[in-house]
Amino acid sequence: MAQANENILFQPDERPSHPVSLLHGFQNVMTRMAAMAAAASIIALAGGQSQGYLSWIFFSALVVCGIGSILQTFRFWRFGSGYPLSVISASAFITICVSALSAGGPAMLSSLIFISALVQFVFISRLSLLRRIISPVVAGTVLMLLAATIITVVLSRLSDVPEGTSPAAAPVLAGTTLIILMGLRLFASQNLQQWGPVVGIVVGCVIAVPFGAYDWRQVMEAPWIGIPQFSWPGFDLSFGPTFWGLLPGFVIVNLATTINSISDTVVIQQVAWRRPRATDFRVVQGAHYLGVLTNLLAAALGTIPNMIGAANSARVMLTGVAARRMGVYSGLILIVVALSPKLIALIIATPHPVLVAYVTFILSLLFVQGMRTVFKDGFDGRKAAVVGVSLWLGIGFQNQVILPDLLTGTLGTLLSNGMTTGSVCVILLTLLMEYTSGRRQRLNVEMNLSSLPRIDAFLRGFAVSAGWNEMSVNRLRSAGEETLSSLLPQDGEPKENARKHLVLGARRAETAIEMEFVVTTPGENLEDKLAYLSEQPEMQDEREVSFRLLRHYASAVRHHKYHDIDIITVQVVPYVDP
Repeated sequence: MAQANENILFQPDERPSHPVSLLHGFQNVMTRMAAMAAAASIIALAGGQSQGYLSWIFFSALVVCGIGSILQTFRFWRFGSGYPLSVISASAFITICVSALSAGGPAMLSSLIFISALVQFVFISRLSLLRRIISPVVAGTVLMLLAATIITVVLSRLSDVPEGTSPAAAPVLAGTTLIILMGLRLFASQNLQQWGPVVGIVVGCVIAVPFGAYDWRQVMEAPWIGIPQFSWPGFDLSFGPTFWGLLPGFVIVNLATTINSISDTVVIQQVAWRRPRATDFRVVQGAHYLGVLTNLLAAALGTIPNMIGAANSARVMLTGVAARRMGVYSGLILIVVALSPKLIALIIATPHPVLVAYVTFILSLLFVQGMRTVFKDGFDGRKAAVVGVSLWLGIGFQNQVILPDLLTGTLGTLLSNGMTTGSVCVILLTLLMEYTSGRRQRLNVEMNLSSLPRIDAFLRGFAVSAGWNEMSVNRLRSAGEETLSSLLPQDGEPKENARKHLVLGARRAETAIEMEFVVTTPGENLEDKLAYLSEQPEMQDEREVSFRLLRHYASAVRHHKYHDIDIITVQVVPYVDP
């Protein structure tokens, strides 16, 4: 039976008060701004650029991410998600951005970001064809990889405090922040838990003052309002050998971060509502179509690439707030801060031990959510091997303990990113598992009730060839009939399925048989309906009867809705005599 998520205080469609939304928006972006500032500093300085360039790319990154965060809360045509998804500068690009700046300067960096964004657009537009790749196993593993590969970098900053500070400062600040976060999470009411991040960080900053770990000087010296002066770098249109040598790295990292954010965009749909909802890949596509636009804008302004933040679902689980209004305030705060050097200094001055404790807590929740996603559709030995090998290979390459002396040059740069290595590994192994799991048979019929005899004969033949007994064969046939019945319009509904086709695929999946119904029909998500009915004691009409029967016959039902196609996967296990 589906369980309600009682930790959610505000769903996406609810409106907390403006002060509450403002405060949540502030605590949502304050740690992200510090991370964005650190990424911009490393890219600009290691790439041999001036302080003026650093000021410009940080300013424009805040503006672009602010605009993107606001637009993500809406859905217009095929753009936007309708969820409070934060858009942030992508730290995964640090290494290749430094290489681009060193080799060709800001103009080449802008060209590489622009072209790789176009590749990202193609990837997202064909998401329905990649449905077997972006599976719960892949999505969950990528989330675990993100947490596992970043945590070492995060923890390495734990003792990063100003010179002359007491040696006890770092453990006291980090420990206090973590204790507050854990204490509120474990013992406080949900109304208090939502303020955990801001309380922990503010208390950590207050304690940092007597230790001398909070730099007030840079805050006092910074002006209130200002825009960096920097000439637009333009685009490098020469497309020489250096450009083509760097482009594959940008494309791979862009796709890896896209898969990573796809995982979080899938998960946030599951954790942002009190009543369980199924994954709607139109939301995923809309979010990433908008992500392409923000990266094109970043290229036009000459700043660094951005992505949908990977910890949005963890933030929702921590605070219980998934309201769109909070997302709008988050974006507005980024834009306002971009125009105020003093506010930037105030955020950046947050001591690193405090930020490390907060980020560690968020990554812990993210890792566990990745595990839950992996286990969503069951777990067997093959999935365990895929997840385990991919996870540890990613961690091994990230920490440069796998063939460190042999991996040099461009290949070494790519493989040293654990996210890229682990993501490629889990995708390849998932494809291998997919294409060795059993041959898929297909039937193409018209989308109407007259096609039922052909569907019934097809499913009977497939089940008999699999060696199923008569009771099991009838269970599969009944599940197929109820799935078709659930998809067809009822009396009084518009006949939107007329002249449309249904492609029915069937294959063996371990001991079960998996049916895949591919249609282009609009309508509600079957998983949503099944989750809703599990909480309802009575059957209201014929449509609900059909849904309930499908739930009875099938061991699992997944309904993925894309802009161009609907895909319903129904898994049926054989009947076993009691």
